[in-house]
Amino acid sequence: MNPTDTGLKAAVAGATGYVGGELLRLLSDHPRIADVRGFSTTAAGRPWSEIHPNFLNRPDQPVFDAFDAGRVGEWADIVFLALPHGESQLIIEAIEEGSPELVVDTAADFRLNDLDLAEGAYGEHQKPELLGSFANGLADIEADALAGATRIAIPGCFATATMLSLWPLASVLSAESHPVCWAATGSSGSGANAKTTTHHPFRAHNFYGYSLGGHRHEAELEERLSEWCGPSAPSCSLLTHSAPMIRGIHATLRVRLADPVDEPMELLYAAYSDRPFVHALDQPPRLASVVGTNHAHIHAVARDDGHEVLVLTVIDNLIKGAAGQAVQAMNLSFGFTETAGLEQMGIAPC
Repeated sequence: MNPTDTGLKAAVAGATGYVGGELLRLLSDHPRIADVRGFSTTAAGRPWSEIHPNFLNRPDQPVFDAFDAGRVGEWADIVFLALPHGESQLIIEAIEEGSPELVVDTAADFRLNDLDLAEGAYGEHQKPELLGSFANGLADIEADALAGATRIAIPGCFATATMLSLWPLASVLSAESHPVCWAATGSSGSGANAKTTTHHPFRAHNFYGYSLGGHRHEAELEERLSEWCGPSAPSCSLLTHSAPMIRGIHATLRVRLADPVDEPMELLYAAYSDRPFVHALDQPPRLASVVGTNHAHIHAVARDDGHEVLVLTVIDNLIKGAAGQAVQAMNLSFGFTETAGLEQMGIAPC
């Protein structure tokens, strides 16, 4: 890839979903992207603004293109797949026949390298030979390792928040650390298609746990912890909750340590001092501070004389947990400025 190239063309497949809409928004303002097209099987010919009303504010009114995998791959330099799980694996070969320079998948199809883990979490995989061929898109940790990647799989939103919490502690974790992450998310995490549990009268003033017997994002945590900690890797329990809000994830990680850590904030500073989107704060983070942005705020505190550590992390599930991280990974792959197209500060109040 030539990082001096300009005028790149970006395609978003699955552009009518929430993640697809955020990709359209971010890519439309990206300084290195000259043309963006949104592809859809259900909304071809309709204006973007009919699905994503924020695009009413654009002077032009782009329309969705009919989705055809081969056509998408031939037209685009970069293809973002914002499809429901299971669909990327069915079309990846047709997409790549067109030889795009980069494919970024925001679904779970290629997040895992191990077939048993992948099928245990998501069922039968149609392209098992491709597992392991996608770079891990955990951009704030992988960073320069993404340079030159031609396939990138973006981690899940809960997995992203939890791994940002775990990474600074990787050197002090053991098999007996038993990390548990209690995390709450907004209704946009359930996708754009209406469900009983996203119906406003049900969700607006409700709070409840789900997938408490084992969330599928735990497979990602298992694989990453094994890479980071080797044979002494602990398993991490992910306790997910639905909160009465639209966007965001608030994650509270608890770990037990055999050797105490008196100042866990020092571990956070060391891990993220040179990372533009992860900010270690001296107080517990507030979710509203990151909504609408690609930023993550993180804080740690020691308990029980340093034998217990709590790490609190907040992110926007649609941006840092999906579309923004995908654009950040693209920037790293092409050698662009890492923050390009992602400088939004968010809004307050929100």
